[in-house]
Amino acid sequence: MPNHTRRSLLRHVTAVGLPLLLPACRRTDAPQKVSGYTTPITLPSAPETDPQFAPGALRLDLRHRITGGTEAFTLERLRLEPSWPERLPPLKDGPDWGDYRVSLHDAAGDALLFRRGFDTGLAPDARAATTQCSIRFPMPRRAVRVSIEKRRGANFFAPLSTFEIDPASAAIDRSVIAIPTRVDNLHIGGVAASKVDLAILGDGYREAEYTKFVDDARRAASYLFSVEPFKSRQGYFNVRGVFAASADSGVTDAYLGLNKNTVFRSAYFSGGSERSIADDDHYALREVASAVPYDFMLVLANARRYGGSAYFAGPAVVAIDNAAARYLVIHEFAHAIGGLADEYYVPMAGGPAYGGNVEPWYPNVTLSPDSGKWRKRLTEPQGRPGTWNQTEYDQYFAGYVKRYEALRANGVEEKVVEQFMEQERQRQTALLAKNHPARKVGYYEGANGYAKGIFRSEADCIMFSLQTQYFCAACSAVIERMIDAHVKP
Repeated sequence: MPNHTRRSLLRHVTAVGLPLLLPACRRTDAPQKVSGYTTPITLPSAPETDPQFAPGALRLDLRHRITGGTEAFTLERLRLEPSWPERLPPLKDGPDWGDYRVSLHDAAGDALLFRRGFDTGLAPDARAATTQCSIRFPMPRRAVRVSIEKRRGANFFAPLSTFEIDPASAAIDRSVIAIPTRVDNLHIGGVAASKVDLAILGDGYREAEYTKFVDDARRAASYLFSVEPFKSRQGYFNVRGVFAASADSGVTDAYLGLNKNTVFRSAYFSGGSERSIADDDHYALREVASAVPYDFMLVLANARRYGGSAYFAGPAVVAIDNAAARYLVIHEFAHAIGGLADEYYVPMAGGPAYGGNVEPWYPNVTLSPDSGKWRKRLTEPQGRPGTWNQTEYDQYFAGYVKRYEALRANGVEEKVVEQFMEQERQRQTALLAKNHPARKVGYYEGANGYAKGIFRSEADCIMFSLQTQYFCAACSAVIERMIDAHVKP
């Protein structure tokens, strides 16, 4: 099956209880404070010894378009944000993940100042699609050249779009945030530059539901820190709730016939899947998030029907009132922070099998046990695929798919679907527990949408099934690496 078909399958299949991965202004003096409803947020200062970067962050609001296989990023707005959450000078190269990367060069001397991988909400092999997205870097002091490239193979990138930016330009929007916000410090581990800064935002909460949002945000944070490696590294995080009121309560959901006016325009059926939720006003989302220092965003949709979505370096969106909210928070945020691939696949007659030879960039899946990924954590013989009860699991999962589809087709109440999914979670756990010992680390076939040809590191994982007890060795290592990249000098 060609790669674009596989990506389409993952985005459009409606039969799983598993979230899919699916991403002219006037010049004024730079503001010293951005005010919400409560305490103003002070613009931090860059070290005087840093010759390259000034206070704050420069955000590029972009339109990502794919038309007939031709792809480009167009610049829609340059925006000064109050804070850059990482240390200065920044790492020139972060972890090498993502279908795209942004590189920042000094316009005069061509020196590389910053580079970072990222994804957007579009499949990179789509034929025709468009979406909003944003990229950020610390505010440069001198003119820079920004290049966006697309990954072509494991380590080769092809140029797509280039922008020349003068930090003194009147085109940079330096105004205060126009959307009123309230900020709550949910967990503060230290100064932003030495921590992972998580902004938890809400969509579909009216002003009268502010207290509910704060309670939901605290609950979401507790879910995240209930599982390793987040649990033992909670002190490495700052978590802030950022509230912006919506006109309506709830989010748009065609399945339920709901059309809601919300601050981020979040809606189900993003990417064609009935239980995939995503924001539809990414610029508003970024504007609200910029009220605090943030590295990552978790968006709580004020909704009950099962759903979520995420992509690397983008927002993770979850239906916070669903009975499976704990799973949704952990699974979707892992996509956003670690660039993790889904390790599951939907069984099909005769496949799906991967027939290509390009090693995926996702750090938790591989084409070959010889790739070197997670090699240091192996407990099984290297170079030999591990065995697991795949045939039995595939037969079960095919039936699960049909049962889920039938429930949705009959329009049953969400509590019925929730009960069904809890029963299936228990069945999945029992079935995968037959692999003894449970935590063998090797190369297990079946991952990233394919039953054959791609391997994961353990038989089970939060990225594979509905369980919420542990990440596999590869996923844990990736999350730890990203935390370290933000924390360690």
